[in-house]
Amino acid sequence: MPGRVRVGSVADLADGELHTVDADGTAIVVGQAGASLCAARNRCPHLGLSLTRGPGGLRYDDGTLVCPWHNSRFDLATGENLDWAPGFAGRDMPRWSRKLIALGRKPSGLTTYDVEVEGDDVYVRI
Repeated sequence: MPGRVRVGSVADLADGELHTVDADGTAIVVGQAGASLCAARNRCPHLGLSLTRGPGGLRYDDGTLVCPWHNSRFDLATGENLDWAPGFAGRDMPRWSRKLIALGRKPSGLTTYDVEVEGDDVYVRI
């Protein structure tokens, strides 16, 4: 059932790191992008794999999240795809191989969620 779910405290989540949390059965990632906390579903739109576990390792910097499977880059605040399947397992591949790595799937963005902060509590609207 859609609703507002507490996912943690500002002190725990506003540290520049990416955090995985369960919001009523939905796996999400929460991270700081600029001065704001942002949240997205913890599934890459390419193949539905985890954005936080994979052979390329967790890569998150300054609001940009990189898929550990196919190196797709996403803006966590907007969900926008910044680069679609440019490699595999943390390694960049030649430009000609991108269509092969993409497996015929067109670029798409992350599913994002509204984040609300009340006092020290952080809520996500699912």
